[in-house]
Amino acid sequence: MSKHRRFLFPASLVLFAALVSGCQGPAMPLVSSEVVMDNEGQTILQEDFGYPDTDEPQVTSSIVTLQEDAETGLHLHEAPMYAYVMEGTLQVTYLVAGVETIKVYEEGEAIMEGLDTPHNGKNIGEGPVRVLVVNMGSPDLENTVMLD
Repeated sequence: MSKHRRFLFPASLVLFAALVSGCQGPAMPLVSSEVVMDNEGQTILQEDFGYPDTDEPQVTSSIVTLQEDAETGLHLHEAPMYAYVMEGTLQVTYLVAGVETIKVYEEGEAIMEGLDTPHNGKNIGEGPVRVLVVNMGSPDLENTVMLD
């Protein structure tokens, strides 16, 4: 093998590797953050809220899944509750002073749920709805009170 061929083969491999790595685009950061709710002081129904006055605070989290056309049933929350829609479309009907108020939440939305307000959630999209729920309560308060 000639001197030139011995040099050209490794050089072409290096050039090929450089071209391929350049096609991958910019590197993604290893850690990133996206604010979905920032310093919210009111519920979705424009109510001011506070945290329970207790020596025994309790934080509970869960992922609630509703299949197509499923409903939560009429219920309310005695303690502040944060909800983040991870997937799907959720319609919530609130009963405020005897009047129905309907709100629709899409994937990526975050809310502070209404306190002591009867409401029913329904999956109105195709596929499941998945909601991360975080309750900030105490032993004296029920996170969820079913009314049906």
